[in-house]
Amino acid sequence: MITFSRSQLIGMEFLDEEIVRIHGTQEDHIYAMEIEMDVRIADGVILAVKGLMKRYTTPVCPQAVERLQSAVGMSLRVEGWMQAVMRDIGRNGCEHFAEIITECGRCLDQARMAKALAANLKTDPGADPGALAAAWLADHPEAPGVPLAL
Repeated sequence: MITFSRSQLIGMEFLDEEIVRIHGTQEDHIYAMEIEMDVRIADGVILAVKGLMKRYTTPVCPQAVERLQSAVGMSLRVEGWMQAVMRDIGRNGCEHFAEIITECGRCLDQARMAKALAANLKTDPGADPGALAAAWLADHPEAPGVPLAL
């Protein structure tokens, strides 16, 4: 029998060739919150962030929405970015918001690779997706954490 369940969902929309809008949600039986952030693709810098608390436990929780603004200007590409998010957003605001931002950031390069693969497969439907992914990773050393499971 399941006594606790938490769901996270991350979605991305490429606004143009330079900016991606990332939407993340986290829900369990106690909390429900969302993050939307615009990120510059080239360097992973967070350009804008919005948060919404739909379900929370204390009257203090919604105050963490303002703390999200400290993420603006952070880069999701520099070493230690996850620790910075947990420190600046998690400890000083809301740990759940920090978890969502971290998961959103971890998906950035996967979305970039998926976009490139889709474009390549559109022009060459017979291409080997595994080979395309390997070639993309070789051309993008800034994306070391992307799993190659095609």
